[in-house]
Amino acid sequence: MRKICIEGPTVLAVPLAKARENLRVDGEYLDALITTWLSGIIADAEFQLGQRLMEQTWEVHMDRFPESIPLPHPVLSKDDVVSITYLDANGIGQTLAPAAYQLVRGDYKSSLVPARDMAWPASADVCTVVVTVKCGYGNTPDKTPANIQLYLLAKLVEQFDPATRSERDTVQSTFIDRLLDACRTYE
Repeated sequence: MRKICIEGPTVLAVPLAKARENLRVDGEYLDALITTWLSGIIADAEFQLGQRLMEQTWEVHMDRFPESIPLPHPVLSKDDVVSITYLDANGIGQTLAPAAYQLVRGDYKSSLVPARDMAWPASADVCTVVVTVKCGYGNTPDKTPANIQLYLLAKLVEQFDPATRSERDTVQSTFIDRLLDACRTYE
């Protein structure tokens, strides 16, 4: 199974103005640098969490239909499943109807399973199933959970403030690192 981002987010999980304010930067002269750092911090947080923060589109490629299809999390509704395509047993391309599957959304995991009293269709043997899905908390920064925004802003300050970088083993640093725990995907 491979998960591939085909359309990344168009906005940051924290507004640039809020990042500037948190860094106590007046003006836009550091915007490019702040954006670059924030993008990297967001990517690291997404990796740590096993989640996508802002709306983006992913493809999940599989050799065949598994019992349950794990998706990038969060997928907020079944309408965010763009398509499920596959090669049938005869090697002919098919698109699965939405009525044939259901979204199972847990606190920190999203997956697809066959609809009630149904099974996945027979498919060819190799590289046949592709699920295209939109995931993320939304398309505006206010949809990002508050503790994740706080984490992102604190990590940004760590990068710009040499005094903070030298004090990484402090109680404050431990608190910052624990902010993600409430949203972490454990497997």
